Amino acid sequence: MKHFLIVVLSLVIINTGFSQFKPIETKKNPYASTTGNLILGFFNPKNFSMSHSFNVSMLSSSYGNISLTTYTNSMNYKFNDKLSVSADVSMQYSPFASSVHGASYSNQMQKDFSGVFLSRASVDYKISDNSYLKFEYR
Repeated sequence: MKHFLIVVLSLVIINTGFSQFKPIETKKNPYASTTGNLILGFFNPKNFSMSHSFNVSMLSSSYGNISLTTYTNSMNYKFNDKLSVSADVSMQYSPFASSVHGASYSNQMQKDFSGVFLSRASVDYKISDNSYLKFEYR
């Protein structure tokens, strides 16, 4: 019991003692330059938006069947109040295809419907409050 009391008293005295606090100095990197939260000095991530969609479809006819899965990434960037650009990049895959014309036709159809492509791209320019100019590729 005597040893236990000595250990407890020692821990209480040690814990109530004051320690020295030394703040951590932050060193400024002389090679770092601030870009105002811009990527590569001109790309502002606050003006960038992105959305995703996933689509699964199936087509069946008297000539055969085909299934398609499509993932589309829609990206938009607003340069300023008058100019913005947007693009839709899609990845498409056909996991199944069958045709009355034979297996080689079905395999070629699967290859033709699979791939990565630009499904839409547009440039929007606001000329005035009541008019704008839009160039779009679909």
